Amino acid sequence: MSLHDSFADDHTYEKNLRWWDGFTISLSIPAALFVGMGYAIGLIGAWTTLVLLGAVAVLACLQNFIYSEMASMFVDKVGGISMYAHQGWRTRSTLVGPLATYGYWFSWSSSLAIYGLQIGKLVQAEWFPEQTWTFSTGLATIGLPHVIALGVLFMGWGLNVLGMRPAMWLMYATGALVLVPIVVFAAAPLLSDTWSMSNLHWDIAASGEAGWRTAIAWMFVLAWSVYGIEAVASFVPEFRDTIRDSRIALRLAGFFVIAVYILVPFGVGGLVDQADVAENPVSFYLTVFESLLPGGDIVMAICLIAGLVLLMVMTTADGGRVLHGSAREGLTIKQLGELNRFKVPGRAMSLDLLVNVILILFVGEALAVIVAGIVGYLICHILSLTGFLNLRRDEPDAHRPIKLGKQWVYIAGVLVVVDTIMVVVGALSASITGYGSTKELIVGVFVLSLSIVLYAYRRVVQDGQPWVWKEPASAVEADFVPDDDEDDAPAADPARTV
Repeated sequence: MSLHDSFADDHTYEKNLRWWDGFTISLSIPAALFVGMGYAIGLIGAWTTLVLLGAVAVLACLQNFIYSEMASMFVDKVGGISMYAHQGWRTRSTLVGPLATYGYWFSWSSSLAIYGLQIGKLVQAEWFPEQTWTFSTGLATIGLPHVIALGVLFMGWGLNVLGMRPAMWLMYATGALVLVPIVVFAAAPLLSDTWSMSNLHWDIAASGEAGWRTAIAWMFVLAWSVYGIEAVASFVPEFRDTIRDSRIALRLAGFFVIAVYILVPFGVGGLVDQADVAENPVSFYLTVFESLLPGGDIVMAICLIAGLVLLMVMTTADGGRVLHGSAREGLTIKQLGELNRFKVPGRAMSLDLLVNVILILFVGEALAVIVAGIVGYLICHILSLTGFLNLRRDEPDAHRPIKLGKQWVYIAGVLVVVDTIMVVVGALSASITGYGSTKELIVGVFVLSLSIVLYAYRRVVQDGQPWVWKEPASAVEADFVPDDDEDDAPAADPARTV
């Protein structure tokens, strides 16, 4: 019997999502494009940004294909790719699960404060530019953007703890608004007389560092948002037709993000001057949209805010599920393994809320922790991909309702190498992008170390079990989806090899 069986039977998620719900969840990731793209264009030029974003999007799409196979093997596992890392590594090390979980969770959780502050800055710039009052909490200077961020943070939390369906309706509405700037900017070369190829530049040497190092440093930062399309995997147990819905949602999200992350930078880059973008890396969108559509600045502000709200709602839902799944597997404290009466992880999502309130009130500029989050997040991807390789090697005959071809083993190996290079080079080159320093790396190490402490407390103190460094193969095999599971391969939708 697995550890999660010790929880009450009513602590399971409702299966009421379809693949289009998963795709709507993935719409939040292109919204993140409007947060980081301006900084990249301003510093390294539009052509460079487009190529790097496109490359990272292709990597993210390939990873989603791999995660679709793992999702079909563990259809009841809550926690997405962090749980796949745990399953793939538990026969070799019990420490990988906690490390992957907290690396993943901290990256998503800390982004809530970042997105909330971006909303606050947009609202202030567009409607309340004269409201420049501030006060100090002793550690940070707080102004109107911080107050707005807190309000949005509590709104997103409130919607999520009331159940997935209220959150999904907000995601539908905000997702539709996010598509407006995506479509308009992608079509800018056809719509605008002012669009010009001459505005697109290669400026990879702007930092003064070697071009290859600058490129990897920016890929490291950009992967933080682009790789997020895997978040669909965190909701797999809630899909009504688990195998079919998860396969379509994960792969469609991958193809969609490639199109968006190539077409939108191309459209935006041809409309703007690099120096202007560097001066206003977030608010420049308002002026650009005004040049395309009358009253476009207000429309763009609303769409950007909607996109960031979508990101915050999805992030709260995702992060809460990861902590909940970790607790159900015995990887962190037991208290986070409960669902509320609306069948969502209210306690885990409340912890997300608390962490981000602290970041907003006492750190102020939450972007300071982004490097710590990216390091943990990419390590989670590396552990998940190597977990896939371990499962292929250790359990070649395991039932895989979604079975990838043998070539995907080599693709996974290449992805592991690329992600590892991004972690090592990117983490040591944070000064190139301006996204952090050694202090933030120390924060990341602390968070990952805390995961081991909480795991030890859960296993030895709360569960009263002896410490083990690895588990027997039978523990993993017990969690495989059974061959006769009705969710595995519906008659009209047989399992395939890709």
